[in-house]
Amino acid sequence: MTGGFQKLQPAVPSFTQNGIAQSLQYGDVYHSTAGALAQTQHVFLAGNGLPERWQGRAHFCIAETGFGLGNNFLVTWLNWLQDTARSQRLHFLSFEAHPFHRDDLARMHEHTCPELQPLVQQLLAQWPDVLPGIHRLYFEEGNLTLTLVFGDIEQKAKLVDAQVDAFFLDGFAPRLNPQMWSRRLFGQLVRLSAQGATMASWCSAGQVRRDLQDAGFLVEKTAGFAHKREMMRGVLREKLGRQPRVVPKHVVVVGAGIAGAATAAAMVRRGVRVTVVDPVLQEGLGASHKGHVAIAMTPLISVDDAPRMRLSRAGCLVAEQQWQVDGASDCVALGTVRIATDNDDDKAACKTVDALGFPESWVQYLDAHAMSQKVGDAVSHGGMYFPRGARVQPEKLIERLLSHPLITVRAEKVQRIESSESGWCAIVDRSGSTLDARISADAVVLCVAGALPSLLPEQEIAGKNYGYLAEMEQLPGQVSYFSAAQMAKTPELILAGEGYLLPAVDGVCTAGSTYGAHGETAAVTANGHQEIQETLQRWQSWLASATPQGGWAGYRSVLKDHLPLYAGSDQKMAVLSALGSNGFAWSAILAEDLAAAWNNEPRLLERDLSRALGLR
Repeated sequence: MTGGFQKLQPAVPSFTQNGIAQSLQYGDVYHSTAGALAQTQHVFLAGNGLPERWQGRAHFCIAETGFGLGNNFLVTWLNWLQDTARSQRLHFLSFEAHPFHRDDLARMHEHTCPELQPLVQQLLAQWPDVLPGIHRLYFEEGNLTLTLVFGDIEQKAKLVDAQVDAFFLDGFAPRLNPQMWSRRLFGQLVRLSAQGATMASWCSAGQVRRDLQDAGFLVEKTAGFAHKREMMRGVLREKLGRQPRVVPKHVVVVGAGIAGAATAAAMVRRGVRVTVVDPVLQEGLGASHKGHVAIAMTPLISVDDAPRMRLSRAGCLVAEQQWQVDGASDCVALGTVRIATDNDDDKAACKTVDALGFPESWVQYLDAHAMSQKVGDAVSHGGMYFPRGARVQPEKLIERLLSHPLITVRAEKVQRIESSESGWCAIVDRSGSTLDARISADAVVLCVAGALPSLLPEQEIAGKNYGYLAEMEQLPGQVSYFSAAQMAKTPELILAGEGYLLPAVDGVCTAGSTYGAHGETAAVTANGHQEIQETLQRWQSWLASATPQGGWAGYRSVLKDHLPLYAGSDQKMAVLSALGSNGFAWSAILAEDLAAAWNNEPRLLERDLSRALGLR
């Protein structure tokens, strides 16, 4: 395991003899015996000057140090809904080391007060799997967000990026859970603070007050709630905290592949107008993958939960949430089996799944017998089963993402990017046309690969390590198409391991894939078909006499470390490139994180991952 990995230990439902929800891990109750709703209103809302402080604001962000049952979030949500002068958007960020499984959380809320029950049901409907990392939930047409950070708060707080206006310091008692009240944690809270941030807590212990003061808060005691005589509240000292960034109203996205489409879709969900520029758009919105029938989107997984694996998991979760909508056939969860190639690979798969401790709804180890039953054919080895592995139709998905009234597409080639008074200008080739060749915007996102070095303005390159861009390779590859009618058997799951074979789309099964060398041309060839068929020997009885009926070829842009390039999220120019074989999942999380950063929301990408993907 890497030093950063923590195997989550979910909370177990438990109640006191008086029916009060309690934690078995810490031997403490989740809320006051006088009632969770009244406690939240007195301690955390009134203690932070709410709802008055959020009124009239475009954005307001609250951070809570312990989610527990979610009572503080639910009561805050209710108060926000009832306030006619509420902020346009409310962001609620909460940490939880021991999250409940969905069914257990539902049990803990069976006796929650009636006025909160409709909100409880909405929360349960979106409640994520118990997986480490950051989870974003959207309510009230996206105007209310809940960002859940699963893991130990002392470790996770330093990986989170946000601009918090009010803190709810709510953990179990300091003597039972000292990590929730440490000086190191309070230092991270100051880093996360917006100017003028406030804090409130039911706890008024002297050492906690002193540590908060040392960190940068001016703290005072005030009347407590119910049986507690005192509580504390405070405000960040002047000159501490961050200013919110100016939200762009118009963004230019260069490139209409999945990275550009995902970026455009993430921006317009927040009301930002987008212009997407790419000459390939002459052939249609999905033309960057024209004729590409299907791909598989399955999480990467390894025993050390390395950065590529964490990024893949986050990306698949965001793609599932944003792209797998009712009625959409271009991104559907069918499940993936990744069959081991030999005994050692089989043992490694079993060890990995056991060590990570992820829920079975995310990944399972299947032995050879169970795997044979799952795929409907005898196999020699076991492997991993991902119940939510998805089949994506690239051309159709990109077309859907770009079909939005706030998105304008221009089928032109960008020659260069220049700075302007308002932000940036994309200079396009108009081939002698008298129309304006300048597309002005507040910000620009470069979602291109080979053309990236030539598009980066000189002032962006100066003093920065962009030299490694010369090492970016364009690796060609192809997939083959088989007519399902000619096959003896067609898969219902995504079959992976040595090569892959996907369930049919409109009577066509996609198989792949080849990897060419940098400098070679991407083309569908007879040699490529033969290579794919040789890779799929395990499924030869299924293919029977079927022969390839065409295919699709394209390029994978990769850097040497096989991580994507994601830079500039703190500026008005960003780069999203080098997505390799994981372009769809990685585009989903990086686009959403960029849109969150530029709209003053809590980020979805942990800071160590951001650093690993940037200038390196």
